[in-house]
Amino acid sequence: MYEDSLSAGQVPQPDTVPSPAAPLDAEQLRRITSLHSGFTYQHLYAVGCLLRLQEAGARMLRVERDEDVEVSFPTRHLYLQVKTRQGNLTWGDVKGSVEQFKNIRTEHAAGRRPGTPKLIVVTNTTPGPDLLTRMKQADWPTDVSLLWPGRPHEEETWLPPTALDLDGVFAWCTEQAKRVPFGSLDGKTLVWKLAARIQYACTGAHSQAFAVNELPEVYEQFVKELQSFPQPPGVYRPHGDEPELTGENLVRLVTGFSGAGKTTWAARAAARCPLPVTYFDVAQMPPAAVPGALAREIAARHLSGPAAVSLPRGVGVDVLRAVHSHLADGITIAVVVDNVHQLPPDDVRLLIHALPTAHVTLLGQPRPEQIPLAAHLGITAESLPGWEIDTVAAAFAAEGCTLDYPTAQRVLELTAGLPLFVLSSAVLTRDVYARDGAAFCEAVQAQTHLTPTPQEYILAQIFEHLSAQARTVTGLLSIAEVPLSSPELQQLAAAAGLVRPAAVARAARELAGLGLMQTFADGRITLHDALQPLAMQAAEGLSEEATGHVAQTLSSLLEGHRGLLRLARWMRLLAGTGQIDTLLELTGQEGFYEGGYPRELRTVIADVAEETSRDTVSRLEAHNALATWAYENDDWDTWARHVHAMEALTETGGGQIGPRERVLLATRQFTLYGHTGEVEALDTAFRAALAELPTASSHERALRYAYAHGLYHAGAYQDAGKAAVELADAYCRHLGLEVDHLVGNTAALQEACERSETPDDFKRLADCFALFVKCCRQLDADYGPMAFPAMKLYLFTGAWRSAIDLGQDVVESMMRVDETQAALDLIDRQLMPVARDYNLPELFVGLRSQRAVVLACTGDIAAARAEINSLAQYAVTPDQANDIYHQTGIIEALASRPSAPSP
Repeated sequence: MYEDSLSAGQVPQPDTVPSPAAPLDAEQLRRITSLHSGFTYQHLYAVGCLLRLQEAGARMLRVERDEDVEVSFPTRHLYLQVKTRQGNLTWGDVKGSVEQFKNIRTEHAAGRRPGTPKLIVVTNTTPGPDLLTRMKQADWPTDVSLLWPGRPHEEETWLPPTALDLDGVFAWCTEQAKRVPFGSLDGKTLVWKLAARIQYACTGAHSQAFAVNELPEVYEQFVKELQSFPQPPGVYRPHGDEPELTGENLVRLVTGFSGAGKTTWAARAAARCPLPVTYFDVAQMPPAAVPGALAREIAARHLSGPAAVSLPRGVGVDVLRAVHSHLADGITIAVVVDNVHQLPPDDVRLLIHALPTAHVTLLGQPRPEQIPLAAHLGITAESLPGWEIDTVAAAFAAEGCTLDYPTAQRVLELTAGLPLFVLSSAVLTRDVYARDGAAFCEAVQAQTHLTPTPQEYILAQIFEHLSAQARTVTGLLSIAEVPLSSPELQQLAAAAGLVRPAAVARAARELAGLGLMQTFADGRITLHDALQPLAMQAAEGLSEEATGHVAQTLSSLLEGHRGLLRLARWMRLLAGTGQIDTLLELTGQEGFYEGGYPRELRTVIADVAEETSRDTVSRLEAHNALATWAYENDDWDTWARHVHAMEALTETGGGQIGPRERVLLATRQFTLYGHTGEVEALDTAFRAALAELPTASSHERALRYAYAHGLYHAGAYQDAGKAAVELADAYCRHLGLEVDHLVGNTAALQEACERSETPDDFKRLADCFALFVKCCRQLDADYGPMAFPAMKLYLFTGAWRSAIDLGQDVVESMMRVDETQAALDLIDRQLMPVARDYNLPELFVGLRSQRAVVLACTGDIAAARAEINSLAQYAVTPDQANDIYHQTGIIEALASRPSAPSP
């Protein structure tokens, strides 16, 4: 049926793809705005105006009054309307402001407002032809003007120049901030603090006004606030989805191990906080002295005159209450209390109750007593999310250790992304492992490294104080590696000899109270990632007999689960518990090679292939698995070696070799013939193998696909594509599918796949569509909608790697019909989550380089450049390097397109 439609020049229409609920996912929004801390173009432009107020001779700047920004001079009053657009600015964009300005003009003319008014529209883009024409007409108001990139204001030359995006405005503001005469205040930090104050003022705070004569005092306050924090590192790398210093609740409790970056984060967040900030470290202080000392610190920063000298004497909480009473009428402050784990919970509660209107952020290491403290305060303890994979790669690159994407993922898992742990790992990799990140990971995971890491030292101090039962539970969770339910943990504990459920539950609570265990929303529990290397030592403390019982019990618990984590752990247990036949059976399934299963399985399979005492069929299956892995790695020499080994086993296998094994060998031979260009041998072998099989059988369809696949590798793309389409028709007849099942609403298709006794046939149908698409790629021909059903079928059958491959073709199809937003949604909400959830980190470079191009096509050039540039810090293959180079060229070509003719 597909051959007919294609030959007639018709293709089924793809599904209607709904527009995404949001243009970008949360991670992308964070990535784009992290540099600017969520501030808008308007906020940053207002900062630029503030930095030039004194030079311009202005008196005051206001925000969010009649216009976005207003600037008062002795004889004139400017109204700035800030407009950002991806396309040209139109008359419709400014019409409302121009008409509203008539009323403002009247107010000034009547003397109800001082000075001569001007309306200035500030924009990041070029006015469109219609607006430019209107501006040139005689009736255009003389007191209304526009300011856009490359076009400064003729009269108000002091105004900051506009830029195309936030990067440009931020860069200009930073250069201006460097001129402010406060040498210890970094330019970027000053811009952040001013932007935060502007943002806060937009909510109605501080009368929404900034007087010129008050700015030096504001700058001095910034200096005092930030100097009280410990010296931050020269290069600050933000956490993923990094929170602000203050949140919705007045009190927040942020916990984390030493090295999690809590204090550094607070110092950085203070630079973005619109409130006056006081930092106070309680480390090594007697608890009774803390309230008075904190009171003096706050008073020194925020009180003066009679309020400062009228404070009661003493060191207790009464002094802190008195300070707060003086502040409560007019000043809202933020207070950061560090090392709060060193204070008794009752003392912490006293501090909080003495500062009822202040925003208080408590920093400390996790302790069991913090659980009831948080409950009493009506909050939930938080932890910083840690660094993301790009940041890990950047930290290693800074030490001269370039990681590929999969290795960066391994480092992230070993360190939980905690800054100190990552940085020390990078230094260790540089100094001890010859800058080889993979070697470092192997040594740490195998516990063969000789140089201790700060991560081990910090966590070992906590580990030493655990009860014997908690150590045993730590070892069990380490062996499990995957999150467990409470009943599952109880079963493992019983296998290890810990038979009292109450003792197991008490040990789990002990681990949770120390932050060593993570609990998921469904109640499952697992060890904190950072503890996993150290927890292996606890597992070694179990007897050999107990370890064997635990492994067998865990294998039984995990058997039958389809989730990647559990399935991958079960596979490794199969090898470790001698269940090799079950493992070989898994390698024969269609979807086995589609997920990121443990690489160490290959060693086990290789041993089976060479074990002459094993039966012939098992060895044949092992060589087939090894050949498949070689094919994925484009290792044709290894592929050929294993295929020849399969031939030898088939010749000597006698009665052990049946039709299935002969077809399996033939399919591998066809691919080898194709790769070596032996088309005649391919044809002969195909006809000979086909003659021995009944028509319309599963074996016959498998041979036909292998033949088409061989033609593809021989470069006969036209013939291979035709054979693939013909076979797709055969599969559709076999499965009872029509065109509407594949390109319309696919709910019925998914249901049919899930009900089928042979779901692999649906995956094989997807293979046919995919092969056709690949042939079209080689021929530079349009493959129509064929990638859509292939991707969907791969997703329905769990063929994750192939689903991503064809999904990228679907993205290209969407781009050809200008469905750029839908294409971005597909990458963000399906393809990248699949790669992440099914452990396919090697696919992320290609996905993200394509994503960068899609972003550029949506008009977001800054985000596109940020995405593609982030890949530069990874070690990449030659193909990935070429892809990045090609996609970068596309992005820059899109960026260079003029948005509109210049006036």
